[in-house]
Amino acid sequence: MFILNWVKYYTKETAKALKIISIGAMLILSVVFIKYKPAYAVTLAGQELGYVKNKEKLEAKIQNYMEDTSGNVAFREQLVTPEYELKLVDKNKKFTEKQVQLAIEDSAITMYRIYAVTIDGNVQTTVSTEEQAKTMIDNMRAELDSNIELNAGIIEQYTMDYKIQTEEEAVQILNGIKMAKISEYNTAKEEKRKAEEASKIISTKTVTNVGTIAGISLARPINGTITSRYGARSRIRSSAHTGLDIATSTGVPITPIAAGTVTYADRKGSYGNLVIVSHGNGIESYYAHCSKIYVTVGQKVEKDTVISAVGSTGNSTGPHLHLEIRQNGTPLNPENYLY
Repeated sequence: MFILNWVKYYTKETAKALKIISIGAMLILSVVFIKYKPAYAVTLAGQELGYVKNKEKLEAKIQNYMEDTSGNVAFREQLVTPEYELKLVDKNKKFTEKQVQLAIEDSAITMYRIYAVTIDGNVQTTVSTEEQAKTMIDNMRAELDSNIELNAGIIEQYTMDYKIQTEEEAVQILNGIKMAKISEYNTAKEEKRKAEEASKIISTKTVTNVGTIAGISLARPINGTITSRYGARSRIRSSAHTGLDIATSTGVPITPIAAGTVTYADRKGSYGNLVIVSHGNGIESYYAHCSKIYVTVGQKVEKDTVISAVGSTGNSTGPHLHLEIRQNGTPLNPENYLY
């Protein structure tokens, strides 16, 4: 009977104690939840980014961002995985979901897909779509002469640095290349025309050696009538004549006095259209007032090469060849060697 009474008493007291403990725990939890709230502390590479209320919701947003390949995004890769730790934090502490989300997104590597337009194997501009690049190349080809070769291509590129030209900038760049191609083609075409025109000229003059200078055998550039001699003075000149004027018809072909290299082939002041040929040993010859020039600078010429045609350009009163022979820059009298 004693034992039974003791058990009843103990059970009653235990229940009372448990009730008190339960009430105390509830009071403690109530105080905790009044002052604190559960949240996930998010860290990335050991650095705490902030607190979020809903871990699953944040992870879903990050996943959507990683899978978003809109625009020119090729793919994204998260190199460092964020870590989450459930904590009780002060209720006055604000959640920073957006800040945490942006920090995680910024830590990801984003690769962009762009399209480069190449000309002759060199990248000239980059655009956002392959269609843009193709249209620009097609437009260039449509505006170029069919004889102008355009070695253009499109390269798909992947880059972390998303920098492309606007369509206006890209078109401007390609227009510059197009104009350069046209200019290059026209220059080559003109040079070819001159060469063909010169090759059609048949000189009736027989190249005959008539003298030498500094060991160089000389021939007359044209046949004609001497109208002004070396050293002569006249009202159309400011100083003594430095050459020999030989008059003949416009268009008569002119050949050099000796083989050499063309060092000048363009218009030059009172000389008009002028060709200068260097023959070595300090000897140069000048052919002025030409109506046409058939050679270019750097071209090698022989005695029978037609270099120009008689004309009356520059300071001239009629068609003739003004011929000068210079040795180390000093004019010599051509009559002493040729006429």
